[in-house]
Amino acid sequence: MTDKRKKPAGRPRKPRRSTDRKVTAGSRLDLILDVTRRVMSITDLDARLRDMATVTTQLLDADRATIFIVDRERGEIWSRVALGTGEIRQAIGVGIAGLVAATGETVNISDAYADPRFNPEPDRRTGYRTKSLLTFPMTGRNDRVIGVFQVVNKKGGGAFTADDEDTLSSLGASAAVAVENAQLISEQRRLWTTLIETLAVTIDARDQQTAGHSQRVTRYAEVIGRALGLEGIELEKLRTAALLHDYGKIAVRDEFLLKSGKLDEAEFEYMKEHAEKTEEFLAHLVFPQDMRDIPAIAAQHHERMDGKGYPRGLPASRILLGARIVAAADVFDALTAPRYYKPAYTLARTLEIMDGMAGGHLDPTVVAAVRRSVHDLEWTLESMKHTWPKPGDEGMSISPDMGLSERDQAGRP
Repeated sequence: MTDKRKKPAGRPRKPRRSTDRKVTAGSRLDLILDVTRRVMSITDLDARLRDMATVTTQLLDADRATIFIVDRERGEIWSRVALGTGEIRQAIGVGIAGLVAATGETVNISDAYADPRFNPEPDRRTGYRTKSLLTFPMTGRNDRVIGVFQVVNKKGGGAFTADDEDTLSSLGASAAVAVENAQLISEQRRLWTTLIETLAVTIDARDQQTAGHSQRVTRYAEVIGRALGLEGIELEKLRTAALLHDYGKIAVRDEFLLKSGKLDEAEFEYMKEHAEKTEEFLAHLVFPQDMRDIPAIAAQHHERMDGKGYPRGLPASRILLGARIVAAADVFDALTAPRYYKPAYTLARTLEIMDGMAGGHLDPTVVAAVRRSVHDLEWTLESMKHTWPKPGDEGMSISPDMGLSERDQAGRP
């Protein structure tokens, strides 16, 4: 039977339209593969998702895209990436995105305000007008919804198509893998961090007058490290080494660790062994490849620039920068916090003493960084005073003002 319908004048012939469609489909596939490749190569999750959201708006010819993450502890979803708007938080089950988070089903609607499931509150806050919506669940292991991928307002005023659903399905699956991997890494890092902090607390808890010392040294070391330009993994290494710098104390007997009087020469030498024990014990931990020098940094914090430190009497050229920073942070806390043998020194007096230690004991470059960051150190000092030993604590009744004691030098700041 002959088709009597006439083609409108001026329209391209059928073969041309077919060719255009093939090119569009091929370009779409190329973009999907390209963004997936980029997603798997970028280590910053936010950068991954932002890149993916931007490409999604191009592929689906949409105005905006939002990637929500499910926070089950708070019973809500929040926008990790929201192109064109601020952060959005809403309860799971509320609105289209909340519904998809609750049910795991894809929702495609052409008129948002005609759908009773739509939550207009974000529009009221921002002045934006949502029309069409395509919302896809991002599922992880065991088909559990871990996020929601949503695109808003098909350009030209139309509805999102079945092809758009397939495209978003492909991109959402890649986004889900990226989010879940990042969450697993984050959980492992939290476990790692709490383990390290617990190890530090168990050492500090053996002696009331040094309780909180490792946490304070860590905070001061971070401030100094940033003043020296450290960031990323180098700052993380510094933080971990500072937390564990006194771990060797676990091998020091209480009769010496808790002795309030002066140490004799043999006791002094015995106390000094804690630095070597620190490296020995930490060597049993399997640190990530890029953090393998943490035991050395922690153990070297009593080495000196003049080569008269311990445990190995290293020359300045062999002392790691992280260890030089921890050494300065260690002295800073020994001076600014009260001890059984002295009151807390003022910041001005502390800096004066540390200036005198520069060159022979401390690295002059690090001491200069302490001077540059004095305001940040002062703020941190004030915020950490609650961790200081109290006047009524055991061993805090004796107060001869001795300055930097032999115990500070032997590893008991």
